[in-house]
Amino acid sequence: MRNSIHKIHLAISLVASVLITAACGGGGGLAGGGIGGTGITAFGTITGFGSVFVNGIEFETSGTAFDVDGDQSALESDLGIGMVVTVTGTLNEDGVTGTATSIVFDDEIEGPVSLLSEDTVTQTKTFSVLDTTVIARRGSTAFANTTYDAVDDGDVVEISGFADEAGNLVATRLEGKGLLVLGTTEVEIKGTVSGCTGDCAGTFSIGSVAVDYDPAGATTDLTEMVPAGVVSGGQFVEVKGILTAANAIDATRIELEDEGFDDTTGDNKVSIEGFVSAFSGIDSFRVAGQRVDATGAVFSPASLEASLANGMEVEVEGPIVSGVLQAVKVEAREGDIEIEAQVQSTTPATGSITLALIPGNLTVIADSQTALRDDIGADDVLSLSEIRTSDFLEVRAFRDDASGDLIATEIRRRDRVDDDILEGPVDSCAGIQVTILGISYTLADGTTEYRDQNEILISPQTAAEFCTRQQDAGLFVKVKDEQPANGVADEAELQD
Repeated sequence: MRNSIHKIHLAISLVASVLITAACGGGGGLAGGGIGGTGITAFGTITGFGSVFVNGIEFETSGTAFDVDGDQSALESDLGIGMVVTVTGTLNEDGVTGTATSIVFDDEIEGPVSLLSEDTVTQTKTFSVLDTTVIARRGSTAFANTTYDAVDDGDVVEISGFADEAGNLVATRLEGKGLLVLGTTEVEIKGTVSGCTGDCAGTFSIGSVAVDYDPAGATTDLTEMVPAGVVSGGQFVEVKGILTAANAIDATRIELEDEGFDDTTGDNKVSIEGFVSAFSGIDSFRVAGQRVDATGAVFSPASLEASLANGMEVEVEGPIVSGVLQAVKVEAREGDIEIEAQVQSTTPATGSITLALIPGNLTVIADSQTALRDDIGADDVLSLSEIRTSDFLEVRAFRDDASGDLIATEIRRRDRVDDDILEGPVDSCAGIQVTILGISYTLADGTTEYRDQNEILISPQTAAEFCTRQQDAGLFVKVKDEQPANGVADEAELQD
C-alpha cells in the first residue's frame, strides 16, 4: 500500500476547509473576490526565503501563524527549503506578492530507510520507509542533516514531497533524524485503518505496518479521535509512536485526519503543485489527488497543453466548483532542458544568468517560480544576488514558446566544478556535429560514446547512426563534455 497519496489528500482538505470558511464570510483573514481577487490558498513547495516563496508568490510573514508538525508555536525559522506547505492569506494585485495569514507544514512520513537502491544514470535513490516507496533525486531534493550520497539503509529520515502517478513519494525535502534504534526511534505514518471493523480495541494495520495502542488512552493520546478514543476500520489516521520491530509501531498518539477536497463555492484562488495522474485529457486529470478540468486554462509554456501527461510536475490554479478545480492556469514546474556549467555573468535585477559552455553561452531567466538551492551553504538557501561568476550551476528550464527565452524552473549551485552537460531539443544532427539550442558540439567517432534513450550503446558506434536515430524519432539529445571541457562530446545520449 502506498500511504503517501493519502497525506496529499489530507493537506488538500486543509486548503478546502479554509476556502469554505472564506466563502461563507467566516474568519481566517481571507477576503473574497474570486480569481484575481485577494483570497489565496497555496499548496506547494517552499522555494525561497526573505519572506516565504510558494508557488511563485512571495508571502510577507510579519503577522503569520506557523504550524510545523503540529507545533502551533513554531517560527518561520523552523521552515526549510523543499517543505510542502499550505499557505492561506491574501494576494496583491500584481499576482506575485501577498501576505500569509497562516503557513502549515506536516511531513509525509518519518521512519527508517530500507531496501535502498540507486540509479547512477538518473541520479536517484529509491527506498522504502514504513511501506512507502520514496524517490530522492540528487538534483532536486533538498537535504537537511544529511546528503544525497550519505543516505543509506538504517537511517531515520523525515520526508516531504508529492505522490507521483504510481503512488511513489517523490521527496522535495529529506531530513536526517539519526540512526534506527528499535524500541527508541520515533516514527510517523499516515494511512487508512485496516485489519479490524468497528472498534479496533488496541490493534490495527496501515498497509503492512502493525500498530498497537492503548484504547483506554493512558499511554496513547487519542484526544483527536472522533468519536473520542475510538479507532475504527476505514478511518484515515496519523500515527506517531515508537518503532518496536521492522514494521511494528507502539503508538503514543493517534489523530483522526480528513481526506479529500470538499466542495467550495468557487470563490478565492487555489494554487496546487504536484504530479499529474489519472490523465485522460485536459478536461480530466488529477494533481496531488485533486481532480482538475483545464479546458479553459492558459498553459505555460503553451506547448504544455499538447504534451501534458501522467508524471509531469505542474502547478494548477483556479476555483473549486463541485469538487473539480476549474483551472485558469497550468504551469510546468520541471523543465525538460538541463544545463550544467559555470556562470559567466548574472543580472539579478532581471533574473538573467549566462552560463559558459565551451562552444558558446546560454542565458536562462529566473523568475518568481524558480526554485533556488545551494549545495555550498549550510541551509540550502540561495538568492540570485549570491550567485557569482565562475559558480557551477545545475539548471532545469523550459523554452518559452512566445519569447524563446529559457525559463529556469530550478537552479542548484553545486559545491564543485563538474562536467559540462547540455540536454535539450536538437536544431540539427548531421556529419560530425549536433546542435542543441544553438550550441554545436563535435561528435568524434572513437571518442564519443553514443547511447539510445534506454541508455544502451548504439551499434555501430558512429555519429551517422546516432543522428539517423535522432532524426527518425525527433528526440532530445543530452551531451556530456567531461572536464577539461573542449567542445567535443564525450557522451551523446538520445532522450525522450
